[in-house]
Amino acid sequence: MRREELYVADLADNTRAIQDYLDGVSRAQWDEDRLRRDAVLYRLLLLGEIASALPEDLRKRYPDVAWRQIRAFRNLAVHRYFGVDWAVVWKIAQDEVPVLAEQVMIIMRTEFPDLARDYESE
Repeated sequence: MRREELYVADLADNTRAIQDYLDGVSRAQWDEDRLRRDAVLYRLLLLGEIASALPEDLRKRYPDVAWRQIRAFRNLAVHRYFGVDWAVVWKIAQDEVPVLAEQVMIIMRTEFPDLARDYESE
């Protein structure tokens, strides 16, 4: 059980990091900032790794989470790194990561309430 808790915490940490990296950042700034783009991509890749490592039964309990797409993005980005479409990465980070962050908190509140309290107090 502890392993699942750590994975869920990692999901929360990485979604928060992406949101922090992009807080107040315009699309024009994103396009000019290679370091920021790389950092966001790295965190998205980690999300894919974590989603793959989560036990299947936990993923099945939360079918509204786009587990398959999260893992697929990771595989696509890793195997086609030189063909990364930064507009797609921006869109995922802006539109999908906040949704995932909320879903992760729901999982945390349901599965690991003590952990959720720690995260909500931050």
